[in-house]
Amino acid sequence: MYSESVNISNKTRKRLIVSGIVALCLVVVVLILAGLSGQLLKAQIEKTLGENVKAGSVSISWGKVIIEDLNFLRDGRIVGNVKSVTIKADFMSILEDKLTISRVEVDQPYFKLVIDTKGNLLLPVVLPVEKAGEPKQKGRKKELQKDAKPKDATPVEVKTLALRGGKVDFEDRSLARPVIMKFENLMVDIHDIAYPFSDQWTDFEVSCRLAGGKQKSTVNAMGKMNLLNEETKVKAVTKNIDLVLLRPYVEKKGDVGIERGSINMNMDTSVIKNHIRAPGTMVIRDLQLSFSGGIGGTFLGVPRSMVLSFLKNNNNEINLDFVLEGDLNNPRFNIRENFATRLSVSLAKKLGVSILGIGEAVAGGSSSIIEGATKALKGLFR
Repeated sequence: MYSESVNISNKTRKRLIVSGIVALCLVVVVLILAGLSGQLLKAQIEKTLGENVKAGSVSISWGKVIIEDLNFLRDGRIVGNVKSVTIKADFMSILEDKLTISRVEVDQPYFKLVIDTKGNLLLPVVLPVEKAGEPKQKGRKKELQKDAKPKDATPVEVKTLALRGGKVDFEDRSLARPVIMKFENLMVDIHDIAYPFSDQWTDFEVSCRLAGGKQKSTVNAMGKMNLLNEETKVKAVTKNIDLVLLRPYVEKKGDVGIERGSINMNMDTSVIKNHIRAPGTMVIRDLQLSFSGGIGGTFLGVPRSMVLSFLKNNNNEINLDFVLEGDLNNPRFNIRENFATRLSVSLAKKLGVSILGIGEAVAGGSSSIIEGATKALKGLFR
């Protein structure tokens, strides 16, 4: 009995000694190669992200990797760049068959996001797609989710992903009249990202300023997402958004032009099994409409004269309640069209106008932004 315990103890000691030697060797190797491996890692990063991504330099120290001057190209043009990406990791955690990254800091990123004429969201980074010639299969998404832990994938855990000082140029070409919006001072915090994706919540916070308006416009959102089944819950608040910037999204056929106005909006969005439901409130203030369209001119499908009369008697503001809802898998469902229609119906009810014909959808658009954002986050770990 005593001899057995001595044997077990000896085995334990041997394992500890061997593990210590391996760890020591890794430390020595990393320290020796730290000054030499930057170029190798730079080449590997560019290979992993694709030929349209170029890194300026990569430096390595114990527990930290810094990538500087990342440029993202599309058709030979720069569509994004990042001043630096700092990755703070516990390199020793790889001995436990898992890489733990305590923090990823993305400094001063700039990206151009485009929705093309077909409604597809074009991202700066080309995300993994099915191989050319490989037939698409129904239910493939479900199969991928069931097999969400690739056999050869090294588990990676990111505690915090922080983005600071970001800028985004957004262009929507799917409309008859393209929209261009610029977002500045973008800040993003994402917590608890695990790859391979597991059935857990990943929390996030986003804030930015919408440039170009007559007032200081802000957008704030916070929520959580399950990267495995793509279930999402988000609370969003916008303040002092210049309505003129959003004209192509809210104006219907026959509407008069919007010359001035601002909106505040609160929306509580949930996406479950690709079904979106988003109840919200909107306050339209200081609305000024043009005289185009004559007596029959409308705003959101409601007679202009009635809208102006209501504003005059209600401190120049209109409070609207709405519920945005639909199936994101349905190609006929369009977030923008649905949103404009819900606002029209809400305004008609508020003013006591018949809603017959108000439900006519506005032409064009896409609901690809939600899908694109999810793919972008998941694509970081593919």
